[in-house]
Order: sequence, then structure tokens, then C-alpha cells
Amino acid sequence: MIVSVNKKNSNLVIISGPSGSGKTSICNELTKNPKIKQSVSYTTRSPRDGEREGVDYCFVERDAFEKLIKENKFIEYAEYCGHLYGTPIGPIREVTGSEKLFLLAIDVKGAMQVMKKRPDAVYVFIMAPDDETLKFRLKNRLTEDDDTINQRFMVAKEEMKSSKHYDYCIINDRLDDAVEEIEGILRI
Repeated sequence: MIVSVNKKNSNLVIISGPSGSGKTSICNELTKNPKIKQSVSYTTRSPRDGEREGVDYCFVERDAFEKLIKENKFIEYAEYCGHLYGTPIGPIREVTGSEKLFLLAIDVKGAMQVMKKRPDAVYVFIMAPDDETLKFRLKNRLTEDDDTINQRFMVAKEEMKSSKHYDYCIINDRLDDAVEEIEGILRI
């Protein structure tokens, strides 16, 4: 369900929301369209089962990440649950003015940074339909212990307050419906 409407004409699209909202799954579906390309973020965390280097993330050590920060290689970066995450600025520059849509799937802190630098971008906030669904999704990953899941849940509850800063808010109750709503927003 789309909660708010605001029209922008930009090829940079920010898909953001709390951990467990489904932003990665949504972006995986959206990028099946050849008109859409997705940025690959950097992180200092270890890969989860099935994640591939250079496809899901660029996995780097903390010192290498901090060097990239000093070299201004990120449009945004943030620390989340003890790990650094960042979006490289190079690919964004490469697609500026192109026909393709360029997705950034980033956390809320990162999106707030990008909003200051790229107010022309389209900002889409993804949220789970309720707390129970969010907690289920976090646990269903089977990649983290209960303490980390609870920490992510508490951060997610706080991040929900930021949805008012976005152009659109999508409640991700069913993946197919959420993807279809975003495709409608992006007119694809």
C-alpha cells in the first residue's frame, strides 16, 4: 500500500527501510528489469550464506573501509550493529543522465545523508506491516543470534519514525504487491 505521493523525475532511486523490511528482496525483484541497475554497497561484516562478493556486497576489512572514507569514495556510510556500510559514489556518477534507473538499497542513516546531497532523487521507505512480521523476518534469516535480532528490532522501531522524510512509504505485506507499487511509482 502506498502511503504518500510525491512526483520527482530522477534516475536515482533510494530504497530504504529498517532491517527486515524487505528492501533487499524488493530490489532483487526490481533489478530483473534491464532498465534498472543497483549499486553494490561496501560492508565490513562477514558474508551471510549465499551472499556473493561484488554482487550482494563488497566485503572489506575495517581499515580498508576507513581508507575509502578518507578518500571520499562514498556518497553515504554508516555504522550499523557494529559494522560499517557504505555506498560508493563512482557508479552514481557513471549513470547520471543515463536512461537506466539506479537503485540504492541503504539503511535509514545512509538515506538521510544522501537526501542532503541528492534532494532530486526518489526516496522510497519500506516497512513491514507490523512488529510481529518484522521480528519474524529478522529471525527467519537464521543468520544472527537473539541479541543481534533484538538489537536490530529496536533500531528498526526507531527508524520507522524517519518515514515522514521520504517521498513514498510502501508497506511490504506481500512482496509482489510492494514491487508492483514501486514499479508504478517509477513508471516501469
